[in-house]
Amino acid sequence: MKEILSPALYGQFSVFITYCSLIYVFGMFGLEQVFLRFSKACNNTIKTQKTQFLLIIPVILLLPTITTILFKKYYSEIIIDTGLLFYCSLGLVGSMFLFTVFRLNSNFVLSQIMSNGWKIGMFILSILYFLFHKSDFNFFITTVAIIIIIIFLIFLFYALKSINIQFNDEVSNRDLIESSLHFFISIASFSLLIFCDRIIVEHKYNFVVFGNFFYLCNFFLAPFSILQNYIGFKQLIFFKSKFNKNYLVSFSKKIILLGTGLALSLFFIAVFLNYFKLLNFQFDTYNVVILLLLFTGVVRLYSSSIGAAFEAKTSITTLRRSNFLITFITILILTITFFFVDSIEIILFNIIILWVLRSVIHKKLLLHQIKEYQ
Repeated sequence: MKEILSPALYGQFSVFITYCSLIYVFGMFGLEQVFLRFSKACNNTIKTQKTQFLLIIPVILLLPTITTILFKKYYSEIIIDTGLLFYCSLGLVGSMFLFTVFRLNSNFVLSQIMSNGWKIGMFILSILYFLFHKSDFNFFITTVAIIIIIIFLIFLFYALKSINIQFNDEVSNRDLIESSLHFFISIASFSLLIFCDRIIVEHKYNFVVFGNFFYLCNFFLAPFSILQNYIGFKQLIFFKSKFNKNYLVSFSKKIILLGTGLALSLFFIAVFLNYFKLLNFQFDTYNVVILLLLFTGVVRLYSSSIGAAFEAKTSITTLRRSNFLITFITILILTITFFFVDSIEIILFNIIILWVLRSVIHKKLLLHQIKEYQ
């Protein structure tokens, strides 16, 4: 799409895709983590608490309404039907819940297909646009929105037919609400950290600059994001049933080595593409940005290994401490960055600092908690 669309339209494309990704990650306000923690699955039956659904369903309906209004207000240049945008947003938020249900039920392949199906559809559509030299941007984002809605409806129908829900009172409403609040804070700080660089760059620059930055993020961070999601996806379930400090340390070292190898591979691929001019993009004009993005990818991979153990084993007390420290540091650094930093390189450097501090805080607090209970 970068090769097909004009710089301004690619910037609008970048905003729309960032919106979809942000809605998906943050859409349930962290309630999916509460659902994972306090629900149990056995033989296609999930045992959980009715209060969870009383919290989840209003959120699934409320957030798409708010985000649709905000998107239409601040990005009026991007033309998409309001009703379609709402149902697309609803499909994304609902998909996160279904992803969690399938994940808890050990339907790992189904959960990944449902979670990433719209991206696969977008990739196929991009290939068709490239092969047939199409450049109708409005049709493209309309089609992507329809794909999101269709995938959600298909998997919703499957979940309703194949998975039973049984309610119990094993967890008090007070514990559920308190956990929901703390996981909301946790997922809010995580979502902000994932998307803040794009939000700040989009705010400070025009669509063209943002489009170039989005392109670089996709090229150099997307492979890390895929691994990051997979590690968190698999390891959280593993750590939930079995936690071992030595294994965590060993696994984290392997992740750093894997990330370093991936970073070097991506750097040399960019050098190769730039040398033979296989793409209409001058990578060599963004060398510092590229190096910072690659370092960000390695740090995020490491953070995913620590984060999976933290989410699986943390107590409410530890989570409360973590939220206080991480939220304070995140707000402080991002406020300074938002108002006083105009360099993309410095923006990325500050994001790296936040990822490192987040990982250190999670690891220290978790190990301290484990030591206390031994």
